[in-house]
Amino acid sequence: MEKSIVFFDSDCIMCSRFALLIFKYDKHSSIHFASLNSDFYKSIKQSSVGIMPEETVVFYKSADEIYYRSEAVFQIIRQLKFPFNLLIVFNILPKSILDSLYRFIASRRKKWFGNSEKKCSIVQSKFSDRILK
Repeated sequence: MEKSIVFFDSDCIMCSRFALLIFKYDKHSSIHFASLNSDFYKSIKQSSVGIMPEETVVFYKSADEIYYRSEAVFQIIRQLKFPFNLLIVFNILPKSILDSLYRFIASRRKKWFGNSEKKCSIVQSKFSDRILK
């Protein structure tokens, strides 16, 4: 299974909890993680052939495969265990609607769920090998 990377906003409680959920339900333990504040993300962003968007979640497979907004979420969902992988059925909705919903939630996430002053840490001993700094 090909390794992929989820870049997420580690300052956001909702994003950090989403990352923990991915850890727990990743079918093949093939997803790695890095904060949008990490040096690793900054180096990928600089060297990327494609444009790395300023989003709350970015799903990266290679320089040619960078997904963001609803596409990132569905790429992640495809790799999760039951029952979360069933959410893929919502991918039948038009991308414009899905991206609008994504932007709506993303713009309110810190107001609804809070912002971590300590930077929510998803680093746990059993997952530390999948954290990229």
